[in-house]
Amino acid sequence: MLISFIVPHYNLSRELLQGCIDSIVALRMPASDHEIVVVDDGSDMPPQWIEQAYPDTPIRLIAARHGGPGAARNRGMEAAQGTYIQFVDADDSIAADAFATCIDILKREHPDILQHSYRTCHSKQQALQPATRHTKLRHYNCAAEYVSRNNLSGCPWMYIFRKEIADRNSIRFAEGVMHEDEDFNTKIYYYGKKLIVCNCIAYNYCRRESSITVNSDSLHEARRISHLFRLLERLTAFRFEQQEVCTMEQRAALNRKLTMLTVDTLLNLFYNDWSAKEVEEACREGLYPLGLYPLPYKNYSLKYRIFAALSNSRTGLKILRKILPSQKPQ
Repeated sequence: MLISFIVPHYNLSRELLQGCIDSIVALRMPASDHEIVVVDDGSDMPPQWIEQAYPDTPIRLIAARHGGPGAARNRGMEAAQGTYIQFVDADDSIAADAFATCIDILKREHPDILQHSYRTCHSKQQALQPATRHTKLRHYNCAAEYVSRNNLSGCPWMYIFRKEIADRNSIRFAEGVMHEDEDFNTKIYYYGKKLIVCNCIAYNYCRRESSITVNSDSLHEARRISHLFRLLERLTAFRFEQQEVCTMEQRAALNRKLTMLTVDTLLNLFYNDWSAKEVEEACREGLYPLGLYPLPYKNYSLKYRIFAALSNSRTGLKILRKILPSQKPQ
């Protein structure tokens, strides 16, 4: 079997979940080439209608205790039978024409990872509009080389990957925490060999105000920041474990990813109205012991160099406090 589509689901309407499944069915792939694995994460009303609603589709419903999206994706990977895996959030959808191009690339090139593009949709009508581009491909012999030169997204649905990479290296999502996708993605790209980056807009990300990623109440944000620091601890520990066996590209990839996550953590502190003094204390007590602060002077981008120069001093932190908003830009 070529590919498994893993769809974590929790307390969504039938309309949203069915729209997601319909977008995969629209690919018109042979049943022998694909499967859809819907993992219900302990919903109040599990979608028992699924298998009956799609009698001619290779689809399975797996019931699980509520453990969050990471736990649901882990259950899906354990059940998946495809060579490749594509995660699809239950309120999102596949852009069938563009994704069909990705399937052709998988069959022709056999990469470890195929990274595609996405678009943000605010309505079902937007998701149904064509999203075609003239296909352009970039090839990398080592996925870590890409991460060492680019900022890797934390979205687990932005790429298709060989299941063997996760199984062979015991890569699973951290459960019961936020930002669980960041270290999962980092490790998949760390171990992945042949990578193809495709500009096809193959995924429709649906932005809903009630979703986890856009929840901005104070308690949620405080928890999210706490989990960002836990993420940095996990990835720093992974870097330490790999220091004697990693290649130069892998080392550079981990360093860049950790640096950018540190930047994101500092920005989130400012966006949650922390004072310059509070941010300085967080740097000293939370980031410095991990070797993540002061930020390294790397030529990642002009914006990064300016931010690093400012964040590495008390005066610079005060300047950042004045120029950065107290709420995260939408």
